[in-house]
Amino acid sequence: MQVDYPDRDPPADRIEVAAYYVVSEALTNTIKHAGASSSQLVVEQRDALLHLSIRDDGIGGADTARGSGLIGLRDRVQALGGSIEISSPRGSGTAILVMLPLQPNRPLDQTENTP
Repeated sequence: MQVDYPDRDPPADRIEVAAYYVVSEALTNTIKHAGASSSQLVVEQRDALLHLSIRDDGIGGADTARGSGLIGLRDRVQALGGSIEISSPRGSGTAILVMLPLQPNRPLDQTENTP
C-alpha cells in the first residue's frame, strides 16, 4: 500500500468517511470477486482534492449495472461533489479512480486549481 498524504488540510469528516467506504468496498470486491493476486491502493492530496486509486490484477468484468456495491460507491462520491471512474475490462483487472473535494461543499470544478 502506498499513502502520500501531507499533514496539512485534512479532509472534512464526511470526505474521510466516504474515502474509507470507497476503499473498503473496492478491496472487499477484490477479495470476493476478482480472483486477484495483488491490489494497489494510492491515496494522495493534490491541491484541494483527495485522490484515491484502487487497482487489482484480477479477472475484471466489474459492472455498475449488475452490482449494488459499485452503484453505492458512485452515488456516495457524486453526492459529495466528487467523481469516480471504473475501468474493468474482462481479463485485465479493475481500476477505480476517485476524486473528492477536501470540503464537500466545493464541487470539483471549483477545487481543481486551488492552491
